[in-house]
Amino acid sequence: MINKKKLFLIALVSKAMLFMLVSIVGAAPFAYITNLNSTNVSVIDTINNTVTATVNVGNQSAGVAVIPDGNKVYVTNYFGKTVSVINTATNTVTATVPVGSQPYGVAVTPDGSKVYVANDGDDTVSVIDTSNNTVTAMVSVENGPHGVAVTPDGTKVYVANNGDDTISV
Repeated sequence: MINKKKLFLIALVSKAMLFMLVSIVGAAPFAYITNLNSTNVSVIDTINNTVTATVNVGNQSAGVAVIPDGNKVYVTNYFGKTVSVINTATNTVTATVPVGSQPYGVAVTPDGSKVYVANDGDDTVSVIDTSNNTVTAMVSVENGPHGVAVTPDGTKVYVANNGDDTISV
């Protein structure tokens, strides 16, 4: 049976993940949608709901996050062990960042300075500095991290661990 504290944390992470998905609109009027089981991302004009571009990224694009100023999109490539960085002005990949094994979830800090990537395959979270697109830290978490969310003040990161039903803070 799930206890109240765990239920609260799951609800908090779920709510934060919802905000992460809504942040896709940060690149308005376009939404960047990963096409799971593919190597690309669809760019959708949210005014008329049409695909305006397809951006090639790494193998099996999974998670997506937009930095607050809307200039860059970070896409996890599950089988590629990388994160693709898309310039939203040109819809081109400007960097490919090596991260841990099987990167899945991704979240950006409110100030846009860091990106957190949940690496399902090696139970870590990669921390990417957005100023130079390099990994500055690898943090060990519990089994099978999938979802990741940053608190609105940027002081904590919550990671939902699919493999053992825990939350790492």
